Amino acid sequence: MKNSGDPLPQGIEIGALSRIIRQHFADRIEQVIHPLGLTLGQWTVLRELKRTPGASASELARAAVHTPQAVSRLIRTLQEEGLVERSPARGRVMDNHLTPKGHKVIDETFTQIEARLAPALEKFDRANAEEFRRLSHLLIEALEDPA
Repeated sequence: MKNSGDPLPQGIEIGALSRIIRQHFADRIEQVIHPLGLTLGQWTVLRELKRTPGASASELARAAVHTPQAVSRLIRTLQEEGLVERSPARGRVMDNHLTPKGHKVIDETFTQIEARLAPALEKFDRANAEEFRRLSHLLIEALEDPA
């Protein structure tokens, strides 16, 4: 389809820009995690467990935007690698936690990812970075509002 030069509707344009930003971030993250033998899905589960220790597979699936079945497979693989441990919690629900090795891996990746992102983020002065953060949170809240 040929581009007519007409601007995209505002919501579509913001969505397209968000997808482009997300892809660039994912590329930087993958540059760090692939040499460690991690996939983006596995890293996302580790990141969410760092933020929410004890989260269930269903809770992790919502946060990681995956199906519970996919997250369960990711957790099993991470458990086999010694990065995650599981324990019974509420009935059939299992709590998931990072192991010491899992904490070490996620902390190291955070440091390396920040270093990879630093050159791009240095183009933002403090005021612009704060404004971007504020507007991003505002958009997230608006999109989460069911009204």
